[in-house]
Formats: sequence, structure tokens, C-alpha cells
Amino acid sequence: MKNFISEIILFDQKSSVEDMQFPWEIINNISNIFTNQSNAFKNYENVIINTENGPVIIDDSATIEPFSVLNGPLFIGKNCLIKSHSTISNCIINHHCKISGEIHSSIFHPYSNKAHEGFLGHSFVGSWVNLGAGTTTSNLKNNYSNVSVKWDGDLIDTESIFFGSIIGDHVKTAIGTNLNTGTVIGVGSNIVSQSFPPRYIPPFSLYYKGKVTKISFDDFCETAEKVMSRREKSFSIEEKERLHNIYKTC
Repeated sequence: MKNFISEIILFDQKSSVEDMQFPWEIINNISNIFTNQSNAFKNYENVIINTENGPVIIDDSATIEPFSVLNGPLFIGKNCLIKSHSTISNCIINHHCKISGEIHSSIFHPYSNKAHEGFLGHSFVGSWVNLGAGTTTSNLKNNYSNVSVKWDGDLIDTESIFFGSIIGDHVKTAIGTNLNTGTVIGVGSNIVSQSFPPRYIPPFSLYYKGKVTKISFDDFCETAEKVMSRREKSFSIEEKERLHNIYKTC
């Protein structure tokens, strides 16, 4: 978590975000990230593109299926697929993502999928994530109080009533997963639950039947290799070593 800012990807490239320490600060300032950006998109049949609140930038290689609504500010990167009947607003969706449903004020890192219905709001999604059908985040508490997030062992007030989830690299959620406001899911975890899981899931965890157990690193690597090979990518030795170092500390 401490290296979060150095790993942020905006507009398909690694970026630094000045004066922001936490992911929720970046989420709440997405519109400011688009300052000095201009519209860049081609015409799509039966797609509504609304630039009233900010620019819309869509890479020419992206596929936008009919009957989608795209509200700026919005970035959709290379080789992304936006599926029919999606509504996407105030988001940064980096390259090679598959997106469906309602997405609001969120950032997707490359090679992540939310390919089915469900709401994702005010959330930060790492790379190689797969959100099962119907996965939905809460981004507003019923009492409208500020959302708090467990971060590096501390419970931190985001100073905002809107915040959804932080979903680490290589996370998988089962169909029908519901995530509470301020949920943090560590890298490499697998969530299987039709009720709200805990608001903090440690890295490399399986949450199933109300219990958290640690996934073996070999099993994690086997799955990661399968997932990455489907996108014609390899699980490098350097990446494996970096993740193994995280695994040993959790």
C-alpha cells in the first residue's frame, strides 16, 4: 500500500499525482486530472457521448458497443471493450479492460474486467482483476457519514461521504459479490460471498463461507499464469518475485 502513488496509471501510462497520498483523494479529484485535456473520439453508432461536464477521450482501438452512455470526463484506453447498455461517468479506464454495467468515478488499471452488470462507484481497481457477474460496490453509507478506510493498519477518515472499494491486482470476485463502503481487498485475493465480506481482506486471501484463509503462493501463480496467457502476456520472474515478497509479509 505504501508504494501506491508510484504505481498509479493514468491515461495508459504511469503517472505521479502531486499532493495526493491516498487512492480516495485521487478518485475524488478525477475531474481535475482532466484539466487541459481535449475531446478525442470518433463517432459510434447508437452511442451517447456527453462532454458537458468534461472531455471524453477514447482510443481509436477501443470497441464501444451500441446503446452505451459515456459521460465526461472520461478516458477509455487502447483495446478496451465497453459492452452494450453500459453507463460510464467520470472515469479513467486504462488499456485492455472489458467493462459493462454502471461505472461512476472510478479508475481501472490495465487488463481488468468487469464484463457484466453491477454498479461500481468511487473505486480503484488494480490490474488483472476479474469482477464476477453482479459484483456491486456501495459508495455511500445509509447515514451519509464520512467513509473510513483501513490503510496500512490505521483506520483513516476519507473526509468524503462517497467512497467505494480499493481492489488490488489479481483480485477475483464471485458472481453476486457485494462490497461495502470503504472495502479494501489485498492483492491476489479471491472473494466468494453473497453477503458483505469484511471491509478489509488481507493480500492473498480466500474469503469463503465467512472465513478468511491464506491462498498458497503456488496456487496463486498457477492462476495468474493462466489469466495472463489468455491476453498473450507472461508472468515475469521479476513480477513473481515482487509479489512473493508481499506474500511473505502478510
